Amino acid sequence: MRPIDIVGCGPGHVDYLAPVARHSVEQADVLVGAGHLLALFPEVGSQRIEVRGSMSVILDQLELLRKRNICLLVSGDSGLFSLAQLVVRRFGRKNCRVIPGVSSIQVAFSRLALSWNSALLISAHGRIPKETTACLAQYDRIALLAGDTVAIAWVADRLVELGEAYQVVSCENLTFENETIRPFYSADKLRQAVFPARTVLLLLRRDLLL
Repeated sequence: MRPIDIVGCGPGHVDYLAPVARHSVEQADVLVGAGHLLALFPEVGSQRIEVRGSMSVILDQLELLRKRNICLLVSGDSGLFSLAQLVVRRFGRKNCRVIPGVSSIQVAFSRLALSWNSALLISAHGRIPKETTACLAQYDRIALLAGDTVAIAWVADRLVELGEAYQVVSCENLTFENETIRPFYSADKLRQAVFPARTVLLLLRRDLLL
């Protein structure tokens, strides 16, 4: 039985799709993914299943389709804060082929010409981060997949506690025409700002950008 392909689709723009990802999609009988990811492949005529609501329902659907060539599309990199691990746990590593993609966090750091090999990476999608200010203070660069307004407020509170040595850089709609990079030095201005769903917040020591 053919493994399930789990394909990282990058930060969202078609230019950031890896050739191996596109090849996997073209070979699939069934594409499974969020609507904006399925829209990256308008020319592919495979059956499409849009991911909505409960992931357990999607996993059950994948089980029923196991005899067909399945390609599961995930945002960013399939190994970083991804749905991929839910699928791997359900079907086993030997029954999954994971294809990496470009992470929005990777793009965010590249826009500032900063490395990210020593960064703390945090996801706030569907959760409030548990990292303490003392933990954050051990890092000079922190990336957060922003999530909702509650997560933004959490970052603003941490900015106050970390003091003037840190700033926030908001990286919005990365790789799209409306891409925006905004610095924030004030927690109040951060709380007042409106952010799109595709936002990465970088909490950085100010001396990194001198």
